Amino acid sequence: MYTLAVEDSGTGTLTLAGDLTIQHARELKEALIDAVTQSMHLNLNFKDVERVDLAGLQILCAAHRSLLGRSKTLAIVSQVPDAFKAAVKVAGYDRCIEQEDPSGLWRGGN
Repeated sequence: MYTLAVEDSGTGTLTLAGDLTIQHARELKEALIDAVTQSMHLNLNFKDVERVDLAGLQILCAAHRSLLGRSKTLAIVSQVPDAFKAAVKVAGYDRCIEQEDPSGLWRGGN
């Protein structure tokens, strides 16, 4: 469901698939902790994500903040599914769009 590949350059790509929901929160959190720890620059691939809920968004937000706090970067490398965009809007994370967000995480990509 979550696959992490880290290159020698320190760039990691975490491919997310399936549901980013409370039922999978622990697994998602562990995958993101590994990705944040192992990567200087993290690419997120959302292309096979089917559903997202508030728990999934909160875990992604925590990972994003953790990366920024460590002077690491994040980028979206796939098209963001409509389910993710809808969850961002319903949960109110779209307010983060007005803040500095070079990753494009809350806008649904760059």
